[in-house]
Amino acid sequence: MPRLWKPLLSLAAAVLLAAAPVVLAGSPPQPRPGLMWNRSGLPAVFPLQVKTPPGANYYLTLRHAETGAAALAAFIRGGQFFKVLVPPGTYTLRFASGQVWRGEEHLFGPGDKTRVFDMPDPLTFEIRGYGTKAGHVVTIEADAAGDLAMLRLQGQYICQSLGAEYPRAERPSWLVPPVTQEDRSWRFTGPSPKAAELSPFEPLADPDTPYRLYSLTPQYSFRSGYCG
Repeated sequence: MPRLWKPLLSLAAAVLLAAAPVVLAGSPPQPRPGLMWNRSGLPAVFPLQVKTPPGANYYLTLRHAETGAAALAAFIRGGQFFKVLVPPGTYTLRFASGQVWRGEEHLFGPGDKTRVFDMPDPLTFEIRGYGTKAGHVVTIEADAAGDLAMLRLQGQYICQSLGAEYPRAERPSWLVPPVTQEDRSWRFTGPSPKAAELSPFEPLADPDTPYRLYSLTPQYSFRSGYCG
């Protein structure tokens, strides 16, 4: 049994080393995938998903289309799922890709160690219709050498809705459990209650008919989810 553990441990170490990011001596640590900073001064609420091939890492920046001012930066690990929320506005997207992260000033190194490419057209993140947050999905496809081969773009949306519900009231002490499961009604077990005690409830026309319970105060629920 001890002889079996050694090759397993060696294999596990090899897998961990292969998955670990490449870091050179003196280089800053590689950022975690996700948002690095948001300098727009606006809340980030619109979806941006980027699909990348494995083999390289990506540094993404969003700049205002009119002013060119930097609004947001994010780090993407190639081949892994990536989604970030961005502020409203129209932005140009720039991608820098490479292997070894050397910081935001030097990116992935000089010369061909850092490949930079821009989206051909600005992307707009905005509210459309009634409460729909419009974002985008960008797919990057690379050739065998790791160079950009194709960019594909499609929309992605977060739909929001507000609903009101009237929850059932708590059962008073002078009511017995429901007569039927279908109408969830209640019957009196003793003398008729005072009118003040009936204020949260609505009696039917027939006094012998069970009272139906409902709450006079609605509860509002806000729902939000991806819808395209």
